Parts: sequence; C-alpha cells; structure tokens
Amino acid sequence: MPHTHDNAGYDPYRIDSIQEIDQILLQILEQGILLRMHGGNPQHAVITTLIDIDFDSETLIIDSAAQQTMNQQLVDREQAFFEAVVDHVSIEFSVSPISHTTYDQRPALSGPIPHSLRRLQRRNSFRIQPSVTNPATCTLMSKDDAITFPIFDISASGLSFLDEKQIVEAHKGKIFANTQLHLPGIGHVAVDLQIVRQQNHYLASGKGIPRFGCAFFALKGPEQIRIQNYINQEERAQIAKDRGLA
Repeated sequence: MPHTHDNAGYDPYRIDSIQEIDQILLQILEQGILLRMHGGNPQHAVITTLIDIDFDSETLIIDSAAQQTMNQQLVDREQAFFEAVVDHVSIEFSVSPISHTTYDQRPALSGPIPHSLRRLQRRNSFRIQPSVTNPATCTLMSKDDAITFPIFDISASGLSFLDEKQIVEAHKGKIFANTQLHLPGIGHVAVDLQIVRQQNHYLASGKGIPRFGCAFFALKGPEQIRIQNYINQEERAQIAKDRGLA
C-alpha cells in the first residue's frame, strides 16, 4: 500500500525519514498517546487513539469517533488530520484515504502510514542528507563479508541507505551488529542498526532502488554525541552553501 503523499513545498518541520516516522508512530501506539482527529478544522476535533500498526500492509488502525457522523465525514472527504503531543513536542500528520474497518469486532478507521509528519521541533532528531561529493557510508558486517553503502539520510535516531546492487537480504527487525559508520570530519563510529522498513527510492529516470530505513539500537552516549556532531557539521555546511558562503 503506498504512503500518503504531501505535495506542499519546503517545510522545515517536515519529517519524511522512514525510520523516524515508524518510531514516532510506535511511540504513540505503545504509550497510548491521545490523538486529536479532525477533517481539516481543528475546532471540530475529537479525541481518539491509534490502536494498531500493520507494517506489512503499511496500515494504521485508528479508533472510531463516538459520533458516527464524524467518521462518515472523514471517509467521504478521504482524509483525516491528526495531532498528538509526544515528549512535549507537537506532532501533526494526515492519513489519506481513510476508510471504515473493524478491529477486535469493534468499528474502527484505517488508512496508509503517512509519507511524512510535522514535528514542532526537537533538535536532536533533525535529519540531513550527507554531501554527495564527500559521502558518509555505513558498512554492514555479515558472516562472510563486509558491505559498504552510502548513507542516504541520517538523524540522531537512525539512518537510511540505498542498496543499488540489491544485495542486502534483511527482514524488518533484523539487527546488524557492529555496523561501521564513516562520517567525514568525525571519523568512524560503531553502531548496531535495526531494520525498520524497506521501500523503493525512485530516481529521476524512474529506476527504483531498495532503500532500507534503520534505527540505532541501544546507542551509547559517546557514539550518539559523535553522530549529532556530524549532523550539526553538515547542517552548518548546508546553511553556508545556501547563503553563498561556501
């Protein structure tokens, strides 16, 4: 099932890193965080909860509103908007299309995992794409070999990489222990990576390349600091470039 897409322009609060989206939604689910749900007018919101996530079909299951008219309005409009507070930070996302379903023999709503979220904003989860001229890489350690991939994007909570030769055989939840990150300007950082999602990344030519989203597993303090230093370094370089200073 495809992700929900948002065609709006640049948004500094937008998150479209797949591992971060998964982690935030899982936190909302596991902690039972309340959601404000509405059809586009926050003044007419109702309170609900996320009751299941099916990563295989990329589907969210949301508890129905008590008012059946509200549920039908969302289905008719083919979109629902959600707001939550996670770790004292506001999270916003939309689900489209939205449809009726049942869960544990109770009425519910379902829709695709969103392609993006908005977070207003926690700095330690800021995501960057490494420079293509000075790429960051990750080297996965397997039983027989070590395989190096360019990092597509990275945050303090995880990264994603492209498998252009389609040689990675990994399922959701698999952990690659002692993965070696090479971060220019910082050096080598050893981490454990857990696969949280795999989807295709499409080039301008239309060619699809497998993209693996990974979360850092049991990341230690010193390694987290070095990764954050790299993210800050790349952000400063990008700002300087945008201002014509580099």
